[in-house]
Amino acid sequence: MTTAGKPWGWFLGHLLLGVTGSLAWGGSSRIINGEDCRPHSQPWQAALFLENEFFCGGVLVHPQWVLSAAHCFQKSYTIGLGLHSLEADQEPGSQMIEAHLSIQHPEYNKPSFANDLMLIKLEESVPPSDTIQDISIASQCPAAGDSCLVSGWGRLVNGRLPKVLQCVNISVVSEEICSELYAHVYHPSMFCAGGGQDQKDSCHGDSGGPLVCNGSLQGLVSFGQAQCGQPYVPSVYTNLCKFADWIQKTIQAS
Repeated sequence: MTTAGKPWGWFLGHLLLGVTGSLAWGGSSRIINGEDCRPHSQPWQAALFLENEFFCGGVLVHPQWVLSAAHCFQKSYTIGLGLHSLEADQEPGSQMIEAHLSIQHPEYNKPSFANDLMLIKLEESVPPSDTIQDISIASQCPAAGDSCLVSGWGRLVNGRLPKVLQCVNISVVSEEICSELYAHVYHPSMFCAGGGQDQKDSCHGDSGGPLVCNGSLQGLVSFGQAQCGQPYVPSVYTNLCKFADWIQKTIQAS
């Protein structure tokens, strides 16, 4: 398995945001200032592949459904579950499953960058195991100061690719700060996390990966500044507490 060397076509250009710089959507992935996850400690983590190239993260939320960012949409995917390393073709406890149905949120990109989520239906259900488990979606919306964990594969702060899944702990930022910083594009379907002095952050192509708070799936990596890991500049996540009904109804109807 390889990681796509080219930003996966999700880079939509630069949107100036005052003195904070430019906004990057998608792009080459990296967890900033994180560490190797304990193997299979995030058993809901999914990897999306297109022609054997990794291009986005995802989250198993049902035995037959993966949640990811809507801007990661493709006509078909190979979904990797139970992976710790992307280099192992047949990692023990992992599965590679085809998927040909994906459903973007009907209000995705209305307004721009809002409602950034989609559901992907796997060709078969996946039984739970030590390495593969689904995760429940948070029933309550995030509160400023909540401690959360974001995970993903991709380039590190030094530009190199990690050998294994990366994890980093970050904190939720207040709605006031988030809406002020991203005033040109902010929408209630979003929330911000990270931006601490420790410069821990997700980055462009961690898109669609999980942000887990208090044991529940709180958000999906959506977008952030072109330069990741800036102090006092958090990244943006899809606010999944707003979409629990849509997710449940879509799964039931399909």
